[in-house]
Amino acid sequence: KYPTARPRGRLPSRLCVQMAGDRMAGDASREIFVALDDMKFSAAHFVAFKGFREPLHGHNYSVGVRAGGPSIQADGYLADFGDLKKVARKACKALNSRTLVPMKSDVLQIRRSESNGGQLEISCEGGAVMVLPEQDCALLPVIHTTAEELSEYLWWEILVAHNLSALLVARGVQWMEVSVSERPGQGAHFRALVARSATPEARQRPRAAPLPRPCFGFEEGQSCSADGCSKDCAESRRQQPVAVATSAAASLSSSGGYSSTEGLAPAGQPMSPEEVAEAAYKSLLSTLGPEYSARPELVRTPYRAAKAWREMTQGLRIEDPLEVAGKGIFDVPEARDLVAIRDMPLHSMCEHHLLPFSGIAHVAYIPDGKVLGLSKFPR
Repeated sequence: KYPTARPRGRLPSRLCVQMAGDRMAGDASREIFVALDDMKFSAAHFVAFKGFREPLHGHNYSVGVRAGGPSIQADGYLADFGDLKKVARKACKALNSRTLVPMKSDVLQIRRSESNGGQLEISCEGGAVMVLPEQDCALLPVIHTTAEELSEYLWWEILVAHNLSALLVARGVQWMEVSVSERPGQGAHFRALVARSATPEARQRPRAAPLPRPCFGFEEGQSCSADGCSKDCAESRRQQPVAVATSAAASLSSSGGYSSTEGLAPAGQPMSPEEVAEAAYKSLLSTLGPEYSARPELVRTPYRAAKAWREMTQGLRIEDPLEVAGKGIFDVPEARDLVAIRDMPLHSMCEHHLLPFSGIAHVAYIPDGKVLGLSKFPR
């Protein structure tokens, strides 16, 4: 029995527990996933859209499957792991050691040839032509062979082509998610209700309107035909720093602040990265107003700030970390014990606000016949 006197507005504790339990039961859900080492495939592909085409290359893809529903069945399962693993492995096997060909591409012309046992002739923008044995290709109903579209393709394959949908629906599973990773830490997910697989027309994804894209992936001297870019890409890249510096100098002069171009490249000539950064800092200071930006104490500030910027981002100019190690890698065949290096100070820059931050790093590793000099880790 509850006491007759209690603070106004408060419910009995046992009643609170009962209500909380009811609420948790209503909001509860179950989820299972499989992502094993044998759920993978190795395949070649390239991404192509208007004005751009990747070189033909490959990935060691890994696949994961996740499913969820409100409750488990009488056997204690939401769904059997074995069912998910079996169909995922079959879907991976169909793509393994194949070249992935996007049959719905809007920039590739794909033609079948019966000569030499069957071949695919893929014509790309710019005149490049690839001829591949058809038996070595996986012809996919996608626009691009990106991880995003591959995850959606495998979602449909697992549920429809391998008939997993009926089993999941019978067990009350509401949704399924498929992930495709090109490498550890880099992949895409596609999740949808299982009921969607009952309407094949839902698979027809509408084509997105083409958007202007940056000019990347072209060698110097090549032309880019991407929407919104009619100039030679290399020339555009050369002119961008000049445009930044010219805009900065103009804004400074009109604001009454710094208008000197001392130390900058002559008009019409490309500027160095250091000069572009200095001009940008001058422009930034001009936003404080002519009275403040004209103070003599700030005359050398853009130069100092540009120098600090280059120092704080110098790590980006190291293409291979092994360059820093130099000759600090040693062969020690008997080395098999854990090596730990602690409390290494690190300094970097926040990519959201471009503000510096500092921290402490720890590294531990088990050597396999080679060790790295301790001084190389902080470097």
